[in-house]
Amino acid sequence: MLLSKFFLLLLGVTVPAFFLVPVKWRAGVLLAASYVFCAYVEPRAAVILAAITAVTGFMAAYTEQLQDRGCVKKAGRITFAAVCGLTFLLVVYKYTGYLAGRFGLTDRIPECVLKNLMMPAGLSFYSFQAIGYLVDVYKHRIAAERSFCHLACYLAFFPKFVSGPIERGEALLPQMKRLGEVRFWNRGRLSAAFTYMLWGYFMKLVVADRLGWMVRPLFAEPEVFDSFWLLLGVMMYSIQIYCDFAGYSYIATGCAKLFGIELQENFRAPYRAANMQEFWRRWHISLSGWLRDYIYIPLGGNRKGKFRKNLNILIVFLVCGAWHGAGLHFLVWGLLHGVYLIAGSFTGQRIRSRILTFWLAGFAWIFFRAESLEGAFRYIRQMATAGLWPGRMRQAAESLQLNGAEIGIGVSGIFIVWLADWLCDREKMELPLLIQQKTNGKRYLVFYLLLITIFVFGIYGAGYHTEQFIYMRF
Repeated sequence: MLLSKFFLLLLGVTVPAFFLVPVKWRAGVLLAASYVFCAYVEPRAAVILAAITAVTGFMAAYTEQLQDRGCVKKAGRITFAAVCGLTFLLVVYKYTGYLAGRFGLTDRIPECVLKNLMMPAGLSFYSFQAIGYLVDVYKHRIAAERSFCHLACYLAFFPKFVSGPIERGEALLPQMKRLGEVRFWNRGRLSAAFTYMLWGYFMKLVVADRLGWMVRPLFAEPEVFDSFWLLLGVMMYSIQIYCDFAGYSYIATGCAKLFGIELQENFRAPYRAANMQEFWRRWHISLSGWLRDYIYIPLGGNRKGKFRKNLNILIVFLVCGAWHGAGLHFLVWGLLHGVYLIAGSFTGQRIRSRILTFWLAGFAWIFFRAESLEGAFRYIRQMATAGLWPGRMRQAAESLQLNGAEIGIGVSGIFIVWLADWLCDREKMELPLLIQQKTNGKRYLVFYLLLITIFVFGIYGAGYHTEQFIYMRF
């Protein structure tokens, strides 16, 4: 959705409106834009979001009042009930359609009911935010937000609505209260926002969507390809999902900066990790941090012995898999990462290899990308047993729409992303911020090159429907 004409139009209207209205109305402008965006993506999602926001606000305020009166146990029960309710709602929306299809009940449930029980846009992300907010209020980490507008904007803020990052109340709510301090003309902030957005669009349109073209037929019909192409498919999808999701995060961060709002860093060169523990400190940082603070640590973390620690890791990653999607293949994906981390704990994380880490993550991505558990095993079986078919190399390349130009653009895009990650990892700073440190001439040259590259080599335009961001499905 961040690639649509509607989003760019909405952004173009919201930015001037935000700075032209009296400062006390700025949060209202962002809230209105967020709900317009939500309703455009999916009308019923706006209704569900509003209901969850109202319930979350009431429960948090009520919990705080109970604690102030000394009714701590009752406040705990109310918080627990609210968290269970949000979790139940998420499970119902995420799994009803899947279970109905799995057990052959689709024909027995009215189509209108199934349609209304389909996963609403953004629910996975803002429900986790709501749960975190309720727990933080109960734990006295933050005070219950008295302004419904600020709370609603925290949950619905449109740049991050469909795919995060999963923001904490203690980080984002204070920024909502300081919107009046933001000045339009701040060249450093505007330049950084523009750079974040350009880099995100480059990762998405030039790299991720081009790789998506090639990956799709490999996973649709793995029997048509030999082991070489299927191994290449694992590598391409690993890079595709990274550039797709990180690209979204960069665009969302850039959009937020236009309004003076700082979103948390969500990726930190994850494929430069030397083991799987480090990978999860760099990949979808907002989710991994949420799972650590709201599931792993409450379960006991590593404080109750090695067995409980390993069990807690498995539980966390099973939840992680279930959160990503309905299906056994997502559970296996999560379980694999749990096993990776447990195996790493037995070796004391002494085995450090970026190549091994990349391929371990890549193998797990097979289960994530496949349409089912059976499809994942079909892909793996063909990859392991097909061998090489030199005589059909050209035919396979043609079926993937590969030619010299496409190969050159694809390899160049991957190299640029790798080089940027290497540089960012070395300097411990995101690329857009590194670019801001350069002289005006060098910075404008980067802007120009990125713009030209996106317009010339990006996948968009008439006859092509830009790929939906992968994480919009979750």
